[in-house]
Amino acid sequence: MKNKSRKPPHSLFRPQDRYYVNEQGWWFYTVDMIGGPYKTKPDCVDACRYYIQKRDASL
Repeated sequence: MKNKSRKPPHSLFRPQDRYYVNEQGWWFYTVDMIGGPYKTKPDCVDACRYYIQKRDASL
């Protein structure tokens, strides 16, 4: 008998949260906001994480 233990998805990120880059820099978009541009991907990821934490705390 198989016992599948499934971890709940991390509440910080949703599948809809993504990043992209263009000639202006790195951008993040979530289900409710687009933010950017940022010079580097780590800056963009940090800004996205901060935004999601702030958004989830206010819900």
